[in-house]
Amino acid sequence: MGLVVRQREERRRRILEAARDLIAERGYDAVTMRDLAERGLVSVPTLYALFGSKTELLSTAVESYFTELVGMVGVVGSESGLSRVISLIETLSRETPRHAAYSRSLVSFMRDTSDTTAGLADVVAGGLARELTRALEEMRADRQLAQWAHARPLAERLAAQINVMTFAWALHQISDEALRPTMLYGAAVTLLGLARGKAAKDLEALVREHQEAAASLQLLERESHGS
Repeated sequence: MGLVVRQREERRRRILEAARDLIAERGYDAVTMRDLAERGLVSVPTLYALFGSKTELLSTAVESYFTELVGMVGVVGSESGLSRVISLIETLSRETPRHAAYSRSLVSFMRDTSDTTAGLADVVAGGLARELTRALEEMRADRQLAQWAHARPLAERLAAQINVMTFAWALHQISDEALRPTMLYGAAVTLLGLARGKAAKDLEALVREHQEAAASLQLLERESHGS
């Protein structure tokens, strides 16, 4: 890689990191191009030349963050499809609270309905669904998933579940500690009826392991609604 390319990549990385920091500090919608230019040590015209608009820049920052999270899971094919599903959920449930201000800022912004928020939600949900689809296709290829089950709609359902739980966490309805068991329980229940062979046994074990945590959460929700 030549010097010019390295410098360009370093500048891009610095700008995207600045975008994430500012989203965490001020909220997605409050970040301005001037803020980004100052924090990223570039000019405003440079930002427009590189990304085209504030929306594109911030969406790229969100997408790159998710890509980094997926990279923590491991290389596709190095483990079973179900192991990859579980690893992805465990990574998300661990890293989301670690970057709490950033995660809550994104969730708060996406709760509002607009073309921008819809586009950002598509970036997050679409990327998650793609990773889950690959893992579920591996499960089906290994005959650990019913052959008639289509991976994509099932992955989209799992992604929607994960997003709902992330929103609940952002609203302090799920604690940091409860996020992992709650996500794993929800995914295991969804997949259990379609799993075959060893995957079915592993999913049943997950349901048994985490059902008490899920039941406790549901009890807390009922009590809060009744108060």
